[in-house]
Amino acid sequence: MKRIILAASLILLMFAAQAQETGYYNNTDGKSGAELRSALNDIIQDHQVFSYFTAKSVFKSSDADPENPENVILVYTGRSQENDDYGTGGDYINREHVWAKSHGDFGTEPPEGADFHNLKPADGSVNSDRSNKDFDNGGTEHNEADGCFFDSDSWEPRDEVKGDIARIIFYMATRYEGENGEHDLQVVDEVSTYPAAEHGKLSTLLEWNMQDLPDAFERNRNNVIFNWQQNRNPFIDNPEFAELIWNGQEADAIIIDNLTVSEDIDAETPVDITAEITSSNGSVSEAKIMWGLSYEALNNEVAMSQSGDNFSAQIPAQAEENYVYYKVVADDGSVTDESVVYSYYIPPTFNGELVTIYDIQGQTTHSPMADQIEDEGGIEDLNYGEVSTSGVVTANFGTNYFIQDGEGAWNGLLVYDPSRNPQIGDSIIITGIVKEYYNVTEMTEISTYYHIASGKTPPPFTDINTGDASEQYEGVLVRVTEAECTDANYQSNFYMWTVDDGSGELYIHNTSTYEFVPTEGADYTISGPLNWDFGEWKIELRYEDDVNGITDIEAPAISEINIEDEETIEIYFSEDVDEESAENENNYVMSGEVAVENAVRHLVLEDKVTLTVSPLSPGEYYTLTINNVEDQYGNATVDLVYEFGYQTSIEEVMEKGSFKVYPNPTSADIITTFHSKKETAAVIKVIDFRGREIRNIQTDIQQGANTIEIGLTNARPGIYMLMMEFPEGRTMKKIIKK
Repeated sequence: MKRIILAASLILLMFAAQAQETGYYNNTDGKSGAELRSALNDIIQDHQVFSYFTAKSVFKSSDADPENPENVILVYTGRSQENDDYGTGGDYINREHVWAKSHGDFGTEPPEGADFHNLKPADGSVNSDRSNKDFDNGGTEHNEADGCFFDSDSWEPRDEVKGDIARIIFYMATRYEGENGEHDLQVVDEVSTYPAAEHGKLSTLLEWNMQDLPDAFERNRNNVIFNWQQNRNPFIDNPEFAELIWNGQEADAIIIDNLTVSEDIDAETPVDITAEITSSNGSVSEAKIMWGLSYEALNNEVAMSQSGDNFSAQIPAQAEENYVYYKVVADDGSVTDESVVYSYYIPPTFNGELVTIYDIQGQTTHSPMADQIEDEGGIEDLNYGEVSTSGVVTANFGTNYFIQDGEGAWNGLLVYDPSRNPQIGDSIIITGIVKEYYNVTEMTEISTYYHIASGKTPPPFTDINTGDASEQYEGVLVRVTEAECTDANYQSNFYMWTVDDGSGELYIHNTSTYEFVPTEGADYTISGPLNWDFGEWKIELRYEDDVNGITDIEAPAISEINIEDEETIEIYFSEDVDEESAENENNYVMSGEVAVENAVRHLVLEDKVTLTVSPLSPGEYYTLTINNVEDQYGNATVDLVYEFGYQTSIEEVMEKGSFKVYPNPTSADIITTFHSKKETAAVIKVIDFRGREIRNIQTDIQQGANTIEIGLTNARPGIYMLMMEFPEGRTMKKIIKK
């Protein structure tokens, strides 16, 4: 077996985060109000997004019971409960949205609905009673959650988490400011804010924030979530941020900014800390660093030397595998100010032996380092023992990630390591056990983890055909080009959809970090790590750039047509249409003697075209045929036909000539209701965007109220037309299947 021996010791940074990194809050000191809120938003926005489901994994570390790590602490009751005991109601665990998801109606969709900073484990029945109430003092004490009080419009949590709740609300109001299609969340000084994108009560939350300051449990939670999302809750790191933004507190005269720490840290060398310190009162007379080996005990002091506004000092070298916590304290003769507490880590020295991923994979179906025997119960691992390897992180899905140490076949590896969340581009060394888990070569039981560097470029993609996915590309970054989507219905197939470039189908997996909505028949170029899971090869999607292609290959369809008067017809297409082709009156042909004299696309509603025609005759039936009207991708209509009667004879049947459909959009079936003026017959059709008829229901219509259920449960997601035809005429509406 080939091994790589390190000729010299490597000084590496073991992955961990016990406090905020040096300089995380640079450019916030000296600010207050909206200016500070904006500066904090710049720091914490655009975080790494995961699915709402993933919160269950996060809670195991973020809200773990310090006395029993297999349990989590429930936020309102304070009860310690097994960390996998999820369910609905009763004493099961729920994932509580502290900023109620109905306050802005963002549901559980990322980023707002799946932001881990806003989610807490809670007792199911207590969570139900809290509902979407605002936060305020008073009410009746809850019969299960001691110390919690509530009334019709507010909820008061127990004293031990009042500050925690306040700081979560402040985080949400700072993180989400209406950018990039997100909600603009506002904390307000009132209750009964539902359904606005608001939460209260601000004055009470400000009191709770200072009454219940962050403790070790809350700081650990912030650190854990930072490891996942790569953003922090600033109000845990510095509760006074809330006072400065919402309570009128003025910014300090002293500004401590631009903090830096030595790039290379080891156990032999003192660590340099620098900062830029100024004061509106004049010159800064003194600055020092208070430091220690725990957050709560910054008992050591070192004076900072000064050169103009620049200050620096050295913290003495410390032993390996220690965290050093510190803050900068400055004095201008009138006031004293201090920075937030930062930290850095003293890495261990790695003197071990490295095995390449290529040798771990062994160019065989089963890794030679995960020797196996087969007994009557199936495959049993006889583990080779601990192995150390290195690579660049190519993907991270929360509980597992992929690394690769070279280009091409046999150079990728899946790592199961739910306690860490490295970033793509991290160069790492790990030590663990190699196993074959249902024929997947993976490294697990990670005992040591070393972070060498960040921002490394992952190996280039290996181009393969969709039908060529095989063992040699397991864990490797691959790419398939111009592959047609053959099945877009991933919701019913464990979030997997299929593509085929002509060589065979390959699954594409919508993961916890990125979900793409494909279009059946569209061509895509797709990249990501190849994984073997549940007996199938699949590409795991990491982010938006992993899927490229023209997603629209279909011509526009008709959503709705309104006959405004004898000379005006309004056409609503299923998508925006190209102006030049839409305004070519020759692309619209009317039956009979009716001529299309003019066509105009709406200035704002680019899916709407208004036709001016020679006069229509009352009681006559007409056919409108549309050709060569293109969408934004050049897909053109071909013989798109609509039949109608002028002074719509449909009104002889239906009150107001229309019907209602609900729910629309729908994820299952729909119901249509209307009022008929007489008994008649009807044909109800559902037509997809290609003009294919997927439902045809023939039924008798009674005089008076009619309710008809139409099955769409098995229909693929997309846009459809619901058409109702009577002997007297017909009408239609657009419906959306989610």
